[in-house]
Amino acid sequence: MRWEELTAPGRGVQLHVRRVVEPLAPPLLLLHGLGVGGAVWQAFARRLLPQLAAVAPDLRGHAQSDAPPGGYQPVDYAADLAELIPGLLAPPVAVAGHSLGALVGLALASLRPELVRWLVLLDPPLDPGLANPEISSVYELRHAPAGALESYLLERNPGGGRLLADQLARLFRQAADGAFEAMLDRRAVGWSLDQVAHVGQPVLILQADPARGGVLGDAAAKRLVERLPRASLVKLTGATHSLHASQPAETARAILEFAETQPTGAVNST
Repeated sequence: MRWEELTAPGRGVQLHVRRVVEPLAPPLLLLHGLGVGGAVWQAFARRLLPQLAAVAPDLRGHAQSDAPPGGYQPVDYAADLAELIPGLLAPPVAVAGHSLGALVGLALASLRPELVRWLVLLDPPLDPGLANPEISSVYELRHAPAGALESYLLERNPGGGRLLADQLARLFRQAADGAFEAMLDRRAVGWSLDQVAHVGQPVLILQADPARGGVLGDAAAKRLVERLPRASLVKLTGATHSLHASQPAETARAILEFAETQPTGAVNST
């Protein structure tokens, strides 16, 4: 597997992008969660080959992409991708997003349906009664004395080890404050729920385990499937919120099985 790194224009920003260029395969646009970057998909991307080749941008305000002073609602990230996709890929493309990335994927599918073939939502934060407490903790600890954020991350995920905690801490500190603040005030979640009924593409929802930190409860997952015109749901029992990290094989299998059922013709944009 060979990766290429490049810079591509978004809406008024430059986005850093990693993509698999060997072996050749249809692209899957992978959208990361809050505070990290496209690099978090690199290990997982191997599991998608040879059926799908990962394209993993750093969203605005994250990792190596530009960080403007504002513009951190789902619609802003989606506008960047609406600029990036036609110049880099051949739309419509398949899209999968985790957490914040799921909200961005929904926004893109709703506002620019001609760009999205199908969509996978990995533990989307669309349960109004189940907020993620880690967002506020990480936001505050990003500005705490050195070592505090690393210790918190290691405590939350001891199995990941110190190296992973250090890597995540560096990414979290690099991310724009505005990205965290937009998620903390929950407007992004409310706006995204309003867009759900407008998404006509096939959608797969991968639900993590609420007992292990998942942010989509069972009742909310059922309501989401009912509101989306063409949705299916797979719950990965025992998976943490970062289900592509805690259960990568199962997550990849669900995505690939879903992809196999999708036609390759024009997207339904109703």
